[in-house]
Amino acid sequence: MTTSVSVSMQVNQANLVKSLRFSFTHKTTVLGELMQNARRAKATYVGFDFDEATKTLQVTDDGCGIESIATLLTVAESGWDSDVVAQEHPFGIGFLSALFACRHITVASKSGQLSVETADILSFKPVTITPVSHWDNITALTLVGVDFDLPQIEKVLKQLARGFPIPVILNGNPLARAFALDSSLEFIDSEIGFVCLQGLDAPADHCKDIDVYLQGLPIYRSYASYELLQRHIIHLDSSRFYARLPDRDKLIDQDDVVSKIKAVLREEIGKHFVRFKATAEPTHFVGFFEMLRAWDLLPLLNDVPVVPRQVLEEIVDYPVCNEEVYGSFLSLLPEPLTRPALEIQGVVSIDDDIQCDGSARYLYAKEKGYLVYVGGLDKGHWLHATVMKLDEPVIELVNETHEACFQGDWVSVTVRFCEAYRIHIGDSNVEITGDALYRGQDKEDDVIMPKGDASGFVLKQVSSYRDEYDGFQESAHENDSYAFSSFVVANTASHPADAMKRLLPGFSGCPALYGKSFAISINDKGNVESVEPFLPPVSSERPLTFQATATH
Repeated sequence: MTTSVSVSMQVNQANLVKSLRFSFTHKTTVLGELMQNARRAKATYVGFDFDEATKTLQVTDDGCGIESIATLLTVAESGWDSDVVAQEHPFGIGFLSALFACRHITVASKSGQLSVETADILSFKPVTITPVSHWDNITALTLVGVDFDLPQIEKVLKQLARGFPIPVILNGNPLARAFALDSSLEFIDSEIGFVCLQGLDAPADHCKDIDVYLQGLPIYRSYASYELLQRHIIHLDSSRFYARLPDRDKLIDQDDVVSKIKAVLREEIGKHFVRFKATAEPTHFVGFFEMLRAWDLLPLLNDVPVVPRQVLEEIVDYPVCNEEVYGSFLSLLPEPLTRPALEIQGVVSIDDDIQCDGSARYLYAKEKGYLVYVGGLDKGHWLHATVMKLDEPVIELVNETHEACFQGDWVSVTVRFCEAYRIHIGDSNVEITGDALYRGQDKEDDVIMPKGDASGFVLKQVSSYRDEYDGFQESAHENDSYAFSSFVVANTASHPADAMKRLLPGFSGCPALYGKSFAISINDKGNVESVEPFLPPVSSERPLTFQATATH
């Protein structure tokens, strides 16, 4: 028969303290802990003096001093008064970071002095605390045998000092505190703490990055570089937000806290722009479009009679199916436009994929001089009521002559030759004589070639010349473009002999042909049927032949 027993949790103190050595992520955590102790003691400064030769770091402050060094040696007992405990939730293990950081430690304050090997404290050996007969109001900790070097200490302290509320001095030199509450920055008292909005005065300064501080030390940064100054600065209310034990380098529930921060920033930035909008010129105000979009404040633009340049493009070149490969044919406006100017010029919305849907709408808009709305405004903006959605285009060929099939290295397409063509959309149309048009592979899948275009540019509408691995086939594109240009000239030549001359290759590499004449017969499919030495035709019944004479 077994007997039930009652047990309770026990703590192996020695093993717990040994394990805590590995709980600190960074050995430099001690620097921040000692800064916090000075601040909580209401010191007017905290000083760090480092001797590289002896690896000795002395930390001093002029705060209220340590009430009990014995309490200092008690793990999980902070020794701070009830107000500090309520506001800042000290963990009571900060002194451990100092013990783990050095070989020997000396502490001197109003309640006494100790000087001991840290290994003795960590192994729970008795420690002698001697009284101080005359305290000079300076608390000093001297750490001997630290595993730091001066550049490392300087780098860490510079980061920790940026938002710290009291001066931090390293080897006699005060460190910059550009983001501290007592700096020259203007802070707003918000529901999450104190907030400083930066980069709102000029569109070029726009940023969404934030620096977050808790109890004066950095706790979160939205971007890795510490050199960017245009950042929104937040000093969290330490009674509401907490840091992770033991390093204090992460927020508890960080994602939720960052979401709260961004919500407060959006609210405060919105208030700023409401005030700014009341006095700013409309053209100047819309220059902050990107900033307003980043903070979801675009409704502020809905009644402004000027449109940001970032939402409109003009067609500045021949439309192509892939702007990444061939370059952009659309360009953002250089300046914002007023409502009257837009209503005169006209704005359209086009979302066609040229390779699939063809280029008719783009060529129509280009000929009309319309601007293209590329999106980005709030759904309540007045511009939406003025944007024209173009109907399905109808293509009318003017004086069509014939059609022919172009066979290139990469592209095969039917080409219809004409004097010009008209693009009809609704009750309006444009007539184009100088730019070829591809009607799209999901439609007629052919090219309309007016007399004013003898180039191979239309192939940039037909194909992106990208292979299955997304690589651009430049050689195939160049070959096809040259061949297409020759194909067009041949099909529009005024005499068959001119067409033949254009299509024939060069023969400079074959001296045996120099000075010779040949009769070439072309069949009804456009292929060479025979090549014979040239003989004058003897009757009108002879098949159509061309004389090709190669000269040296």
